[in-house]
Amino acid sequence: MKWLRYTLSSLVLSSALALAGCGGNEPEPEPSADPIADEEIVDLGDLIQQDQDAAAAAEVIGDPATLLAEGKKQGDKARSDVAAVMSFIKEAAQGEPAKKGVTADGRAYAQWVKTIQSVEITFSVVRMTQDRLRYLVQGKGADGAKKPLLTGIFVKKGPKTGGGRFHVNLTNVSDLYNAPGADGSVHFWFANHKGDKRGRRIAYVNVVRRDDPQMQKVNYGADLVRLVGVGGRFRAVGIGDVIPDLPGPEAIGLRILWKAGEGGRAAAAVASLGPNPKLLGTAHECWDKDGLRTAYKDDNPMNDAMNPDEGDVTMCAGFAEEAPPDQSDVSADGQDADPELDALLEESGAMDIDAAEADVADAIGQ
Repeated sequence: MKWLRYTLSSLVLSSALALAGCGGNEPEPEPSADPIADEEIVDLGDLIQQDQDAAAAAEVIGDPATLLAEGKKQGDKARSDVAAVMSFIKEAAQGEPAKKGVTADGRAYAQWVKTIQSVEITFSVVRMTQDRLRYLVQGKGADGAKKPLLTGIFVKKGPKTGGGRFHVNLTNVSDLYNAPGADGSVHFWFANHKGDKRGRRIAYVNVVRRDDPQMQKVNYGADLVRLVGVGGRFRAVGIGDVIPDLPGPEAIGLRILWKAGEGGRAAAAVASLGPNPKLLGTAHECWDKDGLRTAYKDDNPMNDAMNPDEGDVTMCAGFAEEAPPDQSDVSADGQDADPELDALLEESGAMDIDAAEADVADAIGQ
């Protein structure tokens, strides 16, 4: 299984991603000057917290599953990069805003200013339409200039819930906080408007880790669907030139399913996306409610002595065997989109926000 260990670990340790997802905007209704209310400050809740059932499964599975666990940890790293900036919103929006009013074009706005982790943070909200709000989080640098840390749109469907698309500027976050030590951006789509189902899509776009001597841009994307109190599904794909002996980039795909109190299963694949695209290899693994391996299978005959096939992977924790993504499932931008998540994001309004709209960082109320 050395090929899978090398390719997966090489990609996930470089940790960067690009994943598509944008929609077209319809003409906007007239802006509303109704004051910004507390219920319009989104609470992402468990979408930016690690799912304990999934974490337990990923942390105890065996030899190549250690690599699957590393992929899961990198998915959580992407989540935590978003969560770090989203926590500024929750902390900054405590109490009355420092400023509030109406913009020159008749839109209500509110602005909070707080010092968070020794950096002055400004969180601004402006009402674009009655249920569509623009967010901007800025951090003040040593030179006094404000740098955008997060931009985006929240589409409200209920108190603190709905859908949206936020962009996190990793370059500015790293400049101000010396972490995560990367340049580029993270795109984050979410839907939390349904009580029994929530979803998120995270994409690192042209991210370069500052400690990478080659300064390589590596693409990575991750989808998550959570069935509240039941379980969930996680998909991730990375694109990068991680096998020097092969021409062109490779795709590394990972799919994890789990059911609370029962266990789960995972599938991984490595595919060449070069001049002669082909699937290089796959692996499957299952675990029980305690996260212990119950079955394993890969298609690498050279791996049998180190990690032999064992058990039955056809049905695990109620999940039938699922094919991992191959080169026909993965586009050049690193996408293994989950159809159920696509539908959920569409319903929430998150897919109606295009990249340009989510990138707007106009100063509000200044």
